[in-house]
Amino acid sequence: MNRFDWRLVGSVVCLSLPTAVVVAMGMFFMVDRVPQLIRNERRRVVAEYREQAIELKNRPETGFRIIRGKSGGWTKDRRISPGYWGYVGAGGIYQRTGSAPDALERVPDDQTLLWYLDEKGLCTAMLVKAAEEADFSFIFWVCGSFVLLLLVGATWMGVGYFVSYVKSRDDFLAATAHDLSTPLVGIRYSIGRDDNEAKVLVERLIRIVDNIKDFLKLGGKRRQPQFAVVDMARALDEAYALFREDYRDLFDGNDVEVSTDGNALAWADETMVVQILWNLLGNDLKYAAPYGAVKARIFDAGEFVVFELSDEGKGMGAKEMSRVFDRYYRAETVLSSGKGGFGIGLCTAREFAESMGGSLKVRANGAKGCVFALALRRASAGAAAEGEEVRA
Repeated sequence: MNRFDWRLVGSVVCLSLPTAVVVAMGMFFMVDRVPQLIRNERRRVVAEYREQAIELKNRPETGFRIIRGKSGGWTKDRRISPGYWGYVGAGGIYQRTGSAPDALERVPDDQTLLWYLDEKGLCTAMLVKAAEEADFSFIFWVCGSFVLLLLVGATWMGVGYFVSYVKSRDDFLAATAHDLSTPLVGIRYSIGRDDNEAKVLVERLIRIVDNIKDFLKLGGKRRQPQFAVVDMARALDEAYALFREDYRDLFDGNDVEVSTDGNALAWADETMVVQILWNLLGNDLKYAAPYGAVKARIFDAGEFVVFELSDEGKGMGAKEMSRVFDRYYRAETVLSSGKGGFGIGLCTAREFAESMGGSLKVRANGAKGCVFALALRRASAGAAAEGEEVRA
C-alpha cells in the first residue's frame, strides 16, 4: 500500500490475534505447567526406584557390596527406615568392595546402579533397567515450535492474501478513475453550449471519478486545504445544481427546502466543501429522497457554521451509524435497495471535513430518516486562528 492505513493495520492485527493468543497460552503453559509435569515425572521415577530399593534392603543377597561413590551423577541420600538409599545413572562410576583400588566400573548406558546403605554402614547395590523418564521440556519445545511455525505460516499467508486483496481493489479503482478521466473531460468540452442536461450528467460523472481519486489518497499525499471565506449557501447551490432536476422530478417541481440562520460564512476550502455537499446530496437523492422530503439547514453554532441535511428515508440502526463513514461500508438498507455504489463517498466527505478542522456526523431523524451534520469553523474564528483578516 502507498499510504499508512490505520484500518488496514487494524485488520492485519485482528488476523494475527489468534496466533498471538495461542503463542501467549503456549508460553504460559511452558512456564507454569511444564515444570509441574517434569516434577511429577521425576517423582514417579523416584517412586519406582524406591520400590526396588526396598526390595534390595529386604533381599541384600540379590545385589553386591560396593564402596559408595561420591562422584558426579550420584543422587543425594534418601531416607528409608532403617538406612539410606540412592541411585546413579548411566556413566556413573562405582567400585566393588574388595576389588583393587583402580578397579573402577562404569554404569552401562541402559541401566541404573541402585544402592542401599544399612545402619551398619554396609552398602549393597544392584544394576537395574533404567526407568523411562519422559522429557516433557523437549517434547513441548519441539511440538510447540512446530505448531507455532504452522500458525505463523498460516497467519502470514492470510495477511498476505488480505493485503493483496485490498491493494487489488484499490488498484482497480485507481485504474478505473484514470481511464475515465480523459474521455469525460473531452466529452465536457465537446458538448454544445445549449445542452445543459448533458453537461450536468458529465459533471456528475467527473465528480464521481474525483471522488474515487480523492478516496485513494486518504491518509497519503493529497492536496492540502486552501483556506478562504466560503459562503455555505452559495456552495450548497453549486453542489445542488447537479441534482436540481432530479429532485424536482421527485417532488413535483419543488426544490430542497433550505433555511439559513445567522452567519453562513465558513473558513474552509471551497472545492472540498462543494465536494462534501455534493456527496451528501447525492447520497440522499439515491437512498432517502424517494421516501420523503429532504431539508437543508445552515446555522451559526458559536465558533462553527453547521450544515444539516435531514431526510425521511428508512434510516439506520446504531451499529450502521457507527460504521457509515468507514471505507467500502454500505448499510443493510442500502444493500437491500439494490442501488449501486462503492461505499466511498461518505468516507471521503468526512476525511475532507476533518482535514479542514471540522467534523461530519450522523444521527437519527426522529422515528425515521437521518440527519447528516457538517460543522466547519466560522470564517471569523478560523481566520483569527490563521492570522487572516475577514471583511464582511
